[in-house]
Amino acid sequence: MDIDKELVQVDELHIGLDRSHITYEGQIEISGSRSESSNDDTPHPRDPSPVSSTTRIVNKVRQKKHTAGVKIRKTLHIAKAEDEIEEPDPDAVVLVDTTEVKQSKSRLDHKSTAAEKHTLKDLLHNPIDTVKSKGWNQGNQEVAANIAVSEVPHGQEVDLVNAATILDQAATKDEKAQAQQSLAEMLDQRQSTYVRWSLDRHVTKIRIIPRDTAVLKPRKDFEKKDDAGRTVTDWKAYSSHLLDYYAHRYGGQYIGYGSDPPTPSKETIMPNIERLIVATSPFQEFIMTTRRVYRWEYPLETTKYLAIYLILWYFNLLLPGVMTALLYLVGERRWNAPSMEDLREDIKHREDVERTALSLTEFIEKQGDENWAHDLLQDLGPWLIVQLADLANFFESVRNFYEWRKPTRTLTVIIILALAIVVTVFTPLWLLIKMSTFSAGFTFFCLFPVSVNFPNYRLLVSPSKRLLWNIPTHAEWAIQYIQAEGLRVVTEKQNAIDKAAELATTASSSTPVSPVNQDFASYPSHYEKTPGHLIINATGVRFVAKRPPHDVRFSLPYVQIHHLEKQDRYQERMIKVLKECDRDLRFLNREGEEWILHEVEKRDEAFSQIVGFSRTTWQVLW
Repeated sequence: MDIDKELVQVDELHIGLDRSHITYEGQIEISGSRSESSNDDTPHPRDPSPVSSTTRIVNKVRQKKHTAGVKIRKTLHIAKAEDEIEEPDPDAVVLVDTTEVKQSKSRLDHKSTAAEKHTLKDLLHNPIDTVKSKGWNQGNQEVAANIAVSEVPHGQEVDLVNAATILDQAATKDEKAQAQQSLAEMLDQRQSTYVRWSLDRHVTKIRIIPRDTAVLKPRKDFEKKDDAGRTVTDWKAYSSHLLDYYAHRYGGQYIGYGSDPPTPSKETIMPNIERLIVATSPFQEFIMTTRRVYRWEYPLETTKYLAIYLILWYFNLLLPGVMTALLYLVGERRWNAPSMEDLREDIKHREDVERTALSLTEFIEKQGDENWAHDLLQDLGPWLIVQLADLANFFESVRNFYEWRKPTRTLTVIIILALAIVVTVFTPLWLLIKMSTFSAGFTFFCLFPVSVNFPNYRLLVSPSKRLLWNIPTHAEWAIQYIQAEGLRVVTEKQNAIDKAAELATTASSSTPVSPVNQDFASYPSHYEKTPGHLIINATGVRFVAKRPPHDVRFSLPYVQIHHLEKQDRYQERMIKVLKECDRDLRFLNREGEEWILHEVEKRDEAFSQIVGFSRTTWQVLW
């Protein structure tokens, strides 16, 4: 596969603050040029110092020594707390940085929103009120943590702004180079955070797009003999098959999403609420701005909008005026992407408790996660879970349309809007009303019944999805990004192998050149109660037993994986109040055979590695 058709590499300092774009040629922009070749000892942004072969050997010896010590202490029941921390393999390849970033509490105004701590004196004087307050604050904090204030934590954004300030104030060439490297690493980490936020928190099940698996059956398969012995065709079944086949071929990426939702619970509902809150953040600001206008908080501003409204109303241009405003906002976003100064002003507004919050995430940041709201979760059914997921997908697509994530699709929609503006300007008002009421009736009597009775096809008859056709959600963007990273790593590995082979051929020495190891990562897990490792390479995955003879229990090429799913199993331990979650990984091939790995360590990372190194076109099921 041609790597140039899949991705384009840009400088970290130029990738911007939003998610990276998808070019007009369908390439996704990824930052930097990372080489993971073991033969390359040149320092990189992710590898600040050269690593010699001696250092690698020493690191491996230390790792084996540490592992042996941990096993001995566990056997003697004298384990230490630090034994639970697994040392990273220096040769492991990770497509998107999964290193746990230290929680930053940085603020521009140097004030904290942390709640006042209760002292022993408070407990002695007012024991009941103190305990109730502590319990209430802890509950609110859990809710705030479950909906994740934003994709990028506030403290990290403050650190990014501070890094940009240090770069602007750098006096010497060395200081400027160091500040540029630090800022580039933060911007690259920001892209990794976007990917991890979608894949780790909100993607649990994927499969091959039905468009690639749909099979057209010949008409003779629907022929049968009637009572008179004549050959007749079951036209009803044949027509149904043709409709289903072409629906899958034309829009398979939108068929089946949400068809197998998880059991309604706090753990399954909150992620969609989180996505909805984050994706609608700009729209929350618009609603709050509208509220400010109709409340006459700033009379001059409200008077301006009133004058515009009266003029448009008088000349019957309200509808084209709204679409023109939309056209302007989308175009203005393309040419005036958010800058570091814009981010600085947003942070200042977010931290100023005296100013009105423009979104729920900003309100949580102002008040602190221990002082806000009541329990947001109610008893919701499967239908509402699907609606929340659809709504989150819609706003993610709208946001990616507005932010020009895929310029070809955004440009297409803009052309449609421009044509609509021209049509609405020159079409008589009575005809517009006639067309609007007809559209409403068609939607109510034709489209709604299809979406209700055939929920798998509801997105095909959705007017909003038709308008935003093939504009990706955040999860779809994340999959394309991590697959581009995987393709780059595999290509660089292959180039290293080819180069080594060429050098071995031209060298006078007859010493053979060892090929580069194609096993990229290994994750401890269990298969059929057997401990072992899930090993990921460029062509597929396999499970190798831990105990001798270390046999391979199963091996799956990526082309055979039809479904890939994360599964959580909650098991009661000791007493019923305490529960433990086992994180499993389920594979399914085209024939329906399944392989389930239990207790997979770093399961989210393993999931994203499999997605990244595969060349499969995946559809997000949930």
